[in-house]
Order: sequence, then C-alpha cells, then structure tokens
Amino acid sequence: MTKEKENKPVSASESKFYLHELREHSQKLFGVKPEVLDGVFFNTKEIQFTKTEVQKRIDVFLKKGVKQ
Repeated sequence: MTKEKENKPVSASESKFYLHELREHSQKLFGVKPEVLDGVFFNTKEIQFTKTEVQKRIDVFLKKGVKQ
C-alpha cells in the first residue's frame, strides 16, 4: 500500500458517487442548495466522492469566514 492511500482512509463499505449526481440531490442528502456544492468543490479535480467526504467538506466550507 502506498503512503498516499494510507493517508486517505475510506470505508470499504461506503460507495463513491459522481459529483454531478450528488449535486442533483444536494438538498435531500445534505440540506444545502446545489450552489453550495459549487463553492465547496470549486477548482477540485476529483469527480467522485463518498457522502461522508462531501458532508465534511460542506461543514468546513460553511464555517469559513468571508474575506472583505
């Protein structure tokens, strides 16, 4: 196992979904509008994520302050 994979523990039972699918159902799954996911994943090169990964990123994004 490479160090890269060791640093990214992902549950074997958790499936990955395409970002566009998660975006379509963002209100139901995460309680946020699709536009929030646009902000969370702005400039992200990856296209598949687990629901847990997305929820963690949303939480971090929403807690960030606004720069003036």
